[in-house]
Amino acid sequence: MPTKKGLISLSPLMIIFLATMNVFVLLYAPQPLLPLFAQYFDISIPTASLTISVTIIALAAASLISAPLFDCWDRKKVILFSSVALIIPSIMLYIPQPFSMVLFWRALYGLFIPGVTAVIMAYISEEFPVDQRGRVMGVYVSANVAGGLVGRVISGPISETYSWQTVFGVIAVCSSVIAFLVLKLLPPSRHQSKRSEQSFLLHFRNPALVGAFLIGFSQFFAFIGFFTYIPFYASGAPFHLSITQISLLYATYSFGIFSAPFAGFLSDIIGRRSTMALGHLIGGVGILITLYSSVPALIVGSSLLTLGNFASQSATTAFVTDIAEESRGAATSLYLFFFYVGGSLGAWIPGILWKVFGWHGLVSLTVGTIVLALLSNLILASRNRGKFHFQNDFGT
Repeated sequence: MPTKKGLISLSPLMIIFLATMNVFVLLYAPQPLLPLFAQYFDISIPTASLTISVTIIALAAASLISAPLFDCWDRKKVILFSSVALIIPSIMLYIPQPFSMVLFWRALYGLFIPGVTAVIMAYISEEFPVDQRGRVMGVYVSANVAGGLVGRVISGPISETYSWQTVFGVIAVCSSVIAFLVLKLLPPSRHQSKRSEQSFLLHFRNPALVGAFLIGFSQFFAFIGFFTYIPFYASGAPFHLSITQISLLYATYSFGIFSAPFAGFLSDIIGRRSTMALGHLIGGVGILITLYSSVPALIVGSSLLTLGNFASQSATTAFVTDIAEESRGAATSLYLFFFYVGGSLGAWIPGILWKVFGWHGLVSLTVGTIVLALLSNLILASRNRGKFHFQNDFGT
């Protein structure tokens, strides 16, 4: 672990990156396959989208339930147990089965994911010094991006060449390797904070944390809503893209791989909230660009949304761990609860509106939630009641 100012040990960073990346590969791999699921199982578009939303709903519920508990358990053991448990649903999804069972195994993913995502966030906040935290959180978020990119891009070609079940077989093998690496290479937690007696509720007394929770909700609603329904938009007129072409559209995720660590570094300099707001504005512009019906507009809009979303997410995760001065495991779990509730609603609500309003309705809805994120940043996130204060943040 880091012992000198400015130096970051590469071994824990690599494991943090791989374990986090694995989670987001399995979370988002089905997204380009939704039109295929609708055809394969003879189901509607909103029903097919449940493949994503049930995982996120289970993830949000597990984050809320586990929030008071994560500060009681050893960080590394929780990360390892969860990484191993995530192998089981992938193995089961390799076996052909009805859509109801597909949803069951997808929900099981969600129950174990917080044991990786929330606990790694707490691990970073405790094992790395504050002057490095923005950069390390940037690496964490870039792993989020890389996982979403790899999961979405490989799933289309694999499913067209072999079958959609093969996608989960490949994921199961990769997850097994990563769990082994966590066991062998992730250093044990040495600075784990003790749980407060009121660890679950005390965070709602800090308006800045409540603002961060709402920002997480809003930004993920917009992001998941956009990328869940873009396959239906791009597969129809006037685009008529194939499944593989739609998968390649997710290659725009590569912008997030670079924007997340850069934003983490930038937020260490200009402030978390300024970086968050900049990311929201860039993402909102990206969504609006897709109203112009052309493939280049889809590519540019997707790229800007990805760049802005992960820049904002990188700064927000660092913001949460900065101002949660105790019970950080509970704070990060609560943040992820709101984050994934936003994502689950973003995967589902636009499907209800899709028949009537189509892509224009989705754009209006997602840009609206980005405005909510900006208002939460301006009104609530500035009202921190803890000891931690920021400089160079909106001029404060």
